[in-house]
Amino acid sequence: MPEIIKIDNNTWRIEDGFVRFFLLEGEEKAALIDSGVNCPNAHDIAKELTGKPIILLNTHGDGDHTSGTGGFTDIYIHPSDYDACDMKNNYPNTSMIPLNDGDIIDLGNRPVKIIHIPGHTKGSVAFLDMAKRVLYAGDSVQKGHIFMFGTKRCPELYERSLDKLIAIKSEYDCIYASHDSFMLSGDYAEKVKEAWKKVQSGEVSYEMTELHGNSVKSYTTPVCGFYME
Repeated sequence: MPEIIKIDNNTWRIEDGFVRFFLLEGEEKAALIDSGVNCPNAHDIAKELTGKPIILLNTHGDGDHTSGTGGFTDIYIHPSDYDACDMKNNYPNTSMIPLNDGDIIDLGNRPVKIIHIPGHTKGSVAFLDMAKRVLYAGDSVQKGHIFMFGTKRCPELYERSLDKLIAIKSEYDCIYASHDSFMLSGDYAEKVKEAWKKVQSGEVSYEMTELHGNSVKSYTTPVCGFYME
């Protein structure tokens, strides 16, 4: 069973094994940010916490973030991941509402800004909770290992996306991550960028490991790790 932890009066995190997702409540509606790896009943869990209508916002389309998608008719996701992660066939009774860079979704005195940050996946987005000054970065900024292998990834765009988050760091005080440590400092995107640059320049050694049937390079730094081809 997932563990539900209240962050503040209208924000919760749901710990679903090795991944977490979030519920944000505004004055008019609420939003789930992702829906976990083993929570097909994510919508029902959210309904126990809020009486407001609930929408589903996806940081990206990987399966460990989308288990509750079938509980919704409309899903907010970047079009690149709706296609690349085959959401249409995996959840045939849903319709996509596209998340576009710079869009703002207002939950009712709680605006949430969409920031497109391709790298981990082509359609990865971060959500800026503007009133709370919190950035929800999905898998793109974390202390754990970040997947950068396979057809869904675009590592060539990753550093530019981190720069995009760094450029608006005055707009948030901390980062909530989907894996590993829950809360990261507001400058953590900068730390991840430096780790990424060291990996790219060959300053970090790697070990070979088997992951989901793939032989991949595992890079580990004090800040985070990366799985790469």
